[in-house]
Amino acid sequence: MTKTERPYSIEEIKVLKSRKYSLWQHFENFGLKWILVLGVLLAPLLIYDKFIDKVSSDIQLWTTILLVIISIVVVRYWMNKNGELNWNKTVENEIKNGKAQVLKIKTERVIKRKDPEDFGSGFYLKIDEKKTIFLQGQYLDELQYSRKFPNTDFEIVRTKLSFNELIDINSFGKYLKPERKLEPFSKEQYKSGNFHCDGDILEIPIDEII
Repeated sequence: MTKTERPYSIEEIKVLKSRKYSLWQHFENFGLKWILVLGVLLAPLLIYDKFIDKVSSDIQLWTTILLVIISIVVVRYWMNKNGELNWNKTVENEIKNGKAQVLKIKTERVIKRKDPEDFGSGFYLKIDEKKTIFLQGQYLDELQYSRKFPNTDFEIVRTKLSFNELIDINSFGKYLKPERKLEPFSKEQYKSGNFHCDGDILEIPIDEII
């Protein structure tokens, strides 16, 4: 396994630009979150008015105006924390200052872990006698259907600055059938933190994966 960095190709820059939000996507994203937050904030008032005691029209009006303002502030904070408000600037910064991180892997053994809850299937791939890499995501399912993954020789291209965003997976070898399939991680494993995430490099031989 090797990990290198290089400038983005023209095609990769096109892929990154295509992931920028349009004005409508920004509006839709904000609107859906705003409706959700406002509904949660209004629920106690509506329940009180219906089942406990009638609330005067004036109080309803001013309370609703206050909750609308609060919901807007909450949604802006929520989206800013998730990097959604500045996502287009983040993409432009990635194109201008970032580099493609290329992870090249050659392997002859792979084990599959079943998809738990639409996270995508997981795959353990042998790096050497003592190391195993775990890859997981719905993008791998799509490649699996076309038998391009798992593969004996492939590379993963990700961004360097923007949340380790996947750009592409290129296969150069032949399809590699998983030796066995493991059950999805259980709820108990997720709660205890005893599970693996996409990109984890495990300091254990593939034969010890259970």
